[in-house]
Amino acid sequence: MKNTILSWFLLLAFSPLLISAQTTPATPGGEAVKSTDSSANCGILNYAGQAYHTVIIGSQCWMTENLNIGKWINAAQLQKISDSGAIEKYCFGNDFVQCDYWGGLYQWGEMMRFMKESGAQGICPYGWHVPASKDWKTLIKFLGTEDDAGGKLKSTLQWDRPNVGATNSSGFSAYPGGAYDYFASKWYDLNSQGYYWTSEMISETTAVGVNLTFRTGGINTYEEFQANALSVRCVKN
Repeated sequence: MKNTILSWFLLLAFSPLLISAQTTPATPGGEAVKSTDSSANCGILNYAGQAYHTVIIGSQCWMTENLNIGKWINAAQLQKISDSGAIEKYCFGNDFVQCDYWGGLYQWGEMMRFMKESGAQGICPYGWHVPASKDWKTLIKFLGTEDDAGGKLKSTLQWDRPNVGATNSSGFSAYPGGAYDYFASKWYDLNSQGYYWTSEMISETTAVGVNLTFRTGGINTYEEFQANALSVRCVKN
């Protein structure tokens, strides 16, 4: 009985420290990040006023929602980091409500905070990073191959039919958030394609993108212009 009372005393005495240890103040925007761990995932991540669910897939922990951080700007403007360090984003169709559904769309330089190092934190929260090509390859290899891993990553909702192979068995919940072609000033493929950035630069004007489509259960990487705007997922360090 004495041991039980002592255990409760120690728990109460140190619980504020345990709670505060879940908060990490250093983020790109200076916002606090809080997480609550569990065995099935690595916690609900509160970042810049939004909650992001997570999922453990193999040895990795990924967000299960597209990143949606920053100030919405009209797509006619080039994204840039202001003197205050504020992050900018596009919302599909220049409709800010769309960011609530699909997350923001980011040009590569903005997402990377104009760094060029593969695996950089970019606009992801502290302790997370923009996935490099090797992070995506690790994910795909764990789930199968490029021919079938896409179906295990795609949400079973929101995609155009037939959404081939979609089971979302991984829990990743990839969204068909479309993309913005900056040079053509056009929005593309909402509900039919999901386009995601990697942090891997190919040239001064291009980088590696990742694509999923309603037409197949596959997933592929491709070369994308950095000025175009795609979705972003973060992976834990």
